[in-house]
Amino acid sequence: MFQRFMNPTVIYMRRIQQGLEEARMAALEHESAAEHHAALANMYRERVRRLQAEMRAVTSEATSQAAQPEVASEPEVDAAAEAAAAAQVHRITPRSTKREDGPAGPSGLIPQAG
Repeated sequence: MFQRFMNPTVIYMRRIQQGLEEARMAALEHESAAEHHAALANMYRERVRRLQAEMRAVTSEATSQAAQPEVASEPEVDAAAEAAAAAQVHRITPRSTKREDGPAGPSGLIPQAG
């Protein structure tokens, strides 16, 4: 009866099965990590596209302002300032440390310096 548990072939087969199970788990973990990294790569590609579009908009706005004459009436300046303020993108800045900052502001956002 005990020979069945002490048989070298049985011990070797158990070791192989254990290695097979570990290899399957490692493959699953690496597949999920690869899926995560692919999603991150897509996110960063989209971020590059968005930032390039924003950079083009800012440069075209700067060149159009440079081409316009400096004489402008007061209401037009106010309308342009309001349009620029409305078009401004709100940015999220990372915390300096993970959890040492105080509680979030009244609207649930992290208070920003500046």
